[in-house]
Amino acid sequence: MTTTTVPEPQTLDDDRARAAQDLYRALHAAPELSGRERETAALGAAHLRAAGADVSERVGGHGVVGVLRNGAGPVVALRAELDALPVTEATGLPYASSRRTTLGGRQVGVSHACGHDVHLAAALSAVDQLATTHDAWSGTLVVLLQADSETGRGAAAMLADGLAARVPAPDVLLAQHVNPDPLGTVTFGATAMLSSSVALAVTLHGTGGHVALPGGGVDTVAVLLDVLAAAGDLAAEAGVELTVSAVHGGASHNTLPHVVHAELTLRGADERVLDVIADEVSALARHVADRSRCPRPAEVSRVASFGDVRNDPDAARRVHRAFVGRRMPTYPLTAPSPASDDVGALAHGLGCPLVYWFLGSADPALLLAAPSSPLGASGQPTAPPTNHAPDFAPHPQTVEHATRALLVAAGAWLT
Repeated sequence: MTTTTVPEPQTLDDDRARAAQDLYRALHAAPELSGRERETAALGAAHLRAAGADVSERVGGHGVVGVLRNGAGPVVALRAELDALPVTEATGLPYASSRRTTLGGRQVGVSHACGHDVHLAAALSAVDQLATTHDAWSGTLVVLLQADSETGRGAAAMLADGLAARVPAPDVLLAQHVNPDPLGTVTFGATAMLSSSVALAVTLHGTGGHVALPGGGVDTVAVLLDVLAAAGDLAAEAGVELTVSAVHGGASHNTLPHVVHAELTLRGADERVLDVIADEVSALARHVADRSRCPRPAEVSRVASFGDVRNDPDAARRVHRAFVGRRMPTYPLTAPSPASDDVGALAHGLGCPLVYWFLGSADPALLLAAPSSPLGASGQPTAPPTNHAPDFAPHPQTVEHATRALLVAAGAWLT
């Protein structure tokens, strides 16, 4: 009598692990900015088709949707992002990005400093694994490859382009994000995971002039400092965090800039409070510009907006049991991260529960070499570099851990 061993869908063999790492390195070396992810989207679509999925492209821009059917059963959706950041890479990795492009009239480097290449490689590797172990599970896998996530526009664009009608209704949406916690650790909670945020762009117009004769012109830098000081007070009173992320203006040491542009972000737990403070900061900027006799009104616009991200308690507990059952090092998130993501909009638009977790990507050697290892909110030692830093470099094995996390979480439904 002979027996057939059913392949284990949640364990990568050596060949699959190497393939996942190769895919990650290829993605890492070829990043594309938000809204420009043409090559990355094409790679993702081709990979999904090769695995046997039904694929739709250009969903809400460069978004890609894949549906892998394997008989009757639950529907599980996986989400991964396509876009990179305008950050010049300084990791020194042999597969580092050397890409540059023009953004806002300036030359910028482009890199996967947020780790979306890990997320994408893991999602595609998970699809490959499930496609070759179809006897071990049943149901439907929906893969959402989202463009334009860094701007907060990608999820809404996919939904506006009829995403919900293109896919079977998911029973759960799974998503993850790498962070600089120890390699392979998982951190998440049963409710709030990420904060709300609003990004504002402020442009102030002056008259220019010689710096030795400041009374002869409107000093836009001084006006901007007044705006930022008052905005900081407004935000602090409301319990909102204000961060200035960009300031541009001027071209020489002896000339007052006639235009200054700044970008700032407001972050907090309550989306409604953020909306109010954003409106107040906008009105404040216009008032200060008028009081300072700027020749033109201040220009203020919202360039990004993110709602908070909350896990469904029942679905999160189900994933937690699966992680613990597989002996994955799992830690509780004791407070929401101040970072933002638009994945909550996807879950809301699809009408399904969301489970989102953080996955540690820090090289163990970096942790051991760190002069100090401050404890994070979950009690784990953390070390720089962090996401969005030019030297942020997830350990190559992160993609294997990320793939396994998706497979284990999906396996809580696809059995």
